[in-house]
Amino acid sequence: MAVQCLQEALTGRQEHLDAMDPEIADNLARLGHVYNRQSEYDQAVTVFSDCLKIREATRGTDTASLLKVADALFDLGTALQMALDTQRSMQLFTDALKEYQRHLTDPNDVKIAQCHSCIGEIHEKTNDLTKAVISLELASNTYESHIGPDPSEKEIKSSKKGTDIYSGQAETLFRLATAKDRLGEEATALKQYRKAMRLYKSLFGRDSLFVAKILNRLANMKGRDGSVDKAMVLFDESLRIRMLHLGNNHEDVAETLFGMGIVFEKRRDYGAAMKAYSDCLRIRSSKFGSDSMEVAQVVVNIGVVRGNKGDFSGALKSWNKALSIYRKHGLGDSDTLVATVLNHQRLANQLKRRGRHK
Repeated sequence: MAVQCLQEALTGRQEHLDAMDPEIADNLARLGHVYNRQSEYDQAVTVFSDCLKIREATRGTDTASLLKVADALFDLGTALQMALDTQRSMQLFTDALKEYQRHLTDPNDVKIAQCHSCIGEIHEKTNDLTKAVISLELASNTYESHIGPDPSEKEIKSSKKGTDIYSGQAETLFRLATAKDRLGEEATALKQYRKAMRLYKSLFGRDSLFVAKILNRLANMKGRDGSVDKAMVLFDESLRIRMLHLGNNHEDVAETLFGMGIVFEKRRDYGAAMKAYSDCLRIRSSKFGSDSMEVAQVVVNIGVVRGNKGDFSGALKSWNKALSIYRKHGLGDSDTLVATVLNHQRLANQLKRRGRHK
């Protein structure tokens, strides 16, 4: 309904105003934000691109006009980032940051923090973890200058700053924790995840999907360091929240089930591991297709469970399926994923032959 109203308003303005009128750009920006909220990122990219053209064509020397150009750069960068065009979005966020730093009077303005946070996220996703940490720490420090190091729920609820600044810090802390975890700085990552979770609980409640996402990350960390009982408690809570909001067939539910399968394996509870992996496989096959890399990941682990149970024929069948998927995606024997499965197969064949000779 919102899209239809904005489209009708846009058509009316385009019929009666000059093509480069700033009012049209305002309308395009509002429409782009709605498309982003509805996950229609291609449409958002189109209208934000048109908005940016008008903003740049009508750029004046006044601060308000210049900041509208920066806003348009940031908005287009956000849509492109969601559309997975990381190269173009990085350039736009960088350009927006320069414009904000040049024309905003406060060097700790929240818009500067938003740019640093988005740039940091892209660095993390493209595996440039050192740069990611630098950008995300700049963002977090800027947010902290506005809201303090660890605001209480009471402070957040009574604040006149609005929720966006707190959710922006929570998202930044989550991204920073992810980068720190990948760098092996687990103690720092744990601290940042917990700070982010406190903010999310204050903003959205204990049963929010944001909380579930962090619980999942914490569970993975606990599982890696061998604290399997603590990991399972965290996974159980994450699964409960995700199923509450998303139902039984969502890819995020599958993610939690996959993590639970790994923990069950470490406990040597192979029946429970197989159940978790099988449920995960059902969801991923439905969502991503039976020949997807997401499915291959699960099939490999199902093979490991079968092998640990002594079912080497079943294990080999699973690994052959995984190899077939990898080949379809163009992975060769030198790829780490393929090499791991080939090693599994060699070991299973050796154990299978020994069993015959007993």
